Amino acid sequence: MAVGFGILGPLRVLENGRELDAGSRKQQILLAALLSHANTRISADALVEALWDDAPPRTARKNLQVYVSGLRRLLGAEPGAAPEPGSGPEPAVPVLRISHQAGGYVLHTTEDGLDALRFEQRARAGALAEALGLWRGPALDGFRDVPLIDAAGQRLDRRFLGVFEDWLDAELAAGRGAEAIERVTETAQRHPLRERLRMLQMTALCQAGRRSEALAVYDELRQLLAHELGLPPSPALTRCYRALLCDPGPVLPRPAAGPTGPAVPTVPRAVVAPADPGPAPPHLLPTDPPAFTGRAAAVHRLSEVLTGGAGRLAVLTGPLGAGKTALAVHTAHRLGEQFPDGRLFVRLRGEDGRPRPLEDVLRRLLAAAAPTRRGGAPPGPAARSDPRWAWQLWLTGRRALVVVDDARRESEVRPLLPEAGQSAVVVTARPGLIGLEGAHRFWLPPFTVDEAVEFLGRTIGADRVGADRDSAARIVRAAGLLPLGVRLVADRLAFLRHVPLHEYGARLTGGRALLDELCGGDPLVRVRLAGSVGELPRDGHRAVLRLGLLARPVFTLDEAAAVLDCDPGTAARTLEDLLEASQLTVAGTDGPGGAVRFALPALLYAYARERAARAAERVPVRHR
Repeated sequence: MAVGFGILGPLRVLENGRELDAGSRKQQILLAALLSHANTRISADALVEALWDDAPPRTARKNLQVYVSGLRRLLGAEPGAAPEPGSGPEPAVPVLRISHQAGGYVLHTTEDGLDALRFEQRARAGALAEALGLWRGPALDGFRDVPLIDAAGQRLDRRFLGVFEDWLDAELAAGRGAEAIERVTETAQRHPLRERLRMLQMTALCQAGRRSEALAVYDELRQLLAHELGLPPSPALTRCYRALLCDPGPVLPRPAAGPTGPAVPTVPRAVVAPADPGPAPPHLLPTDPPAFTGRAAAVHRLSEVLTGGAGRLAVLTGPLGAGKTALAVHTAHRLGEQFPDGRLFVRLRGEDGRPRPLEDVLRRLLAAAAPTRRGGAPPGPAARSDPRWAWQLWLTGRRALVVVDDARRESEVRPLLPEAGQSAVVVTARPGLIGLEGAHRFWLPPFTVDEAVEFLGRTIGADRVGADRDSAARIVRAAGLLPLGVRLVADRLAFLRHVPLHEYGARLTGGRALLDELCGGDPLVRVRLAGSVGELPRDGHRAVLRLGLLARPVFTLDEAAAVLDCDPGTAARTLEDLLEASQLTVAGTDGPGGAVRFALPALLYAYARERAARAAERVPVRHR
């Protein structure tokens, strides 16, 4: 039985070219959800929510299994029914099956079995007209009231627009713009705020000798952007418009897209459009850290990732105080020329450490991306009612760099990532955010001793450090070699100008608590440490504080199991969770094949010991 599926339009199930009944509405929703995430696991919880929203019955899981069985019968394949290699000739039809994996389900299929996969295959091969010919209407039409399916449908619709624009670009380059006017106009009416599409529409009209209509398209779009979003036209769109104003004659075939965005119509005579003095690209970065030290290899690699081709998403991870934000900001300052449409910075948490609502984060970005011009209007109603859409629209066709600071989970970051265009994003986070697919991850280790000493010298003076380098090295080691600890030491020594380095080194390694010495009367560092530990799950929170009972910050698994009062297997899982949360590091091993040595960062260890000591003081004394 040759069964194929279509989701590039209303849901369609075909058997040898004949349309089949896909079953009940619930079964169709399940099928649409699995097809829209083909070859990808969807958790059972997500499928239950798609089927019953917020009111699932008590038997939801069992009902889900019944619907899955119904789909398997429709596919004509039971789980694991794929042929074994070498068992006979290859089947003439695609193998379609549903498997259960890790608490979820996967619908396995190929390009022959699903039109969305054929569309991607042909688009990648450059057969753009064939790819577009597979579309029958809006993706998954009739199921967009289900959030899980609607999100996938929106991705497919955006992909269609990107391929359509690439196809139209090629048609214009071949001088066939006049033939495409009807089709591009129809598409532009459905997506009136998509700037690249409207520029292509303007170019097609000019190729057909309809210049006044092209200028009217720009004016309509300019007014829509101002009214709906409070945004000015992008620099590329403005250049396109000004080129048309300067050219009273017909427009030649459109050149290929340039490295910074869509190309503009060619001006046939040697006429240069006057420079547009419009608003400068947004530059919203904190000050470049004046004492930034080391990290040369990380800066170089991060710059390559952010300015490279596909996958311009970087995640900087490491423990509290590793210098993640400083590295991101320093690198962003160096990349101004590579991101002509702006560099933006946004913190996902307020001063109290609480997460900012997504809408607030998006509105901050939009306000920075489109600052009001002289007498300009505030953001329009569309930007206020749907900031996610407005943010994605601003990113389309632009090359901007966005620094997203202090993320805790993937769901905070995903809505901020560009779905189209050439913008790049760098995220700072203590956890690894392993759910962000395609991200380039950088784990920031502590400073080397030489880097930490250099940092110290930039703050307290190279001469003072050079006069007693051994004591300087002893000091930065006692501070843990993380940038935060070294900075606290440097700030303290800059104040204690009369204290020799050897005397201060002895003080740090003596009996006084490290946090008392470094923090003085400033509670901020303790607050940050408390917040870092407090955000952990209950078992992780308890584990960090129990590890403060250890005599040293470096320890083995067996030593951890002893203070955690659990077996080594449980202790190993706990330590792995803390590694993922960047609360621990691996310090090395005790020789080849020896035990792994773990380490708590110096400041965190000092905090955990402080808390452990306080807890011991609160234990009541029992009198006999």
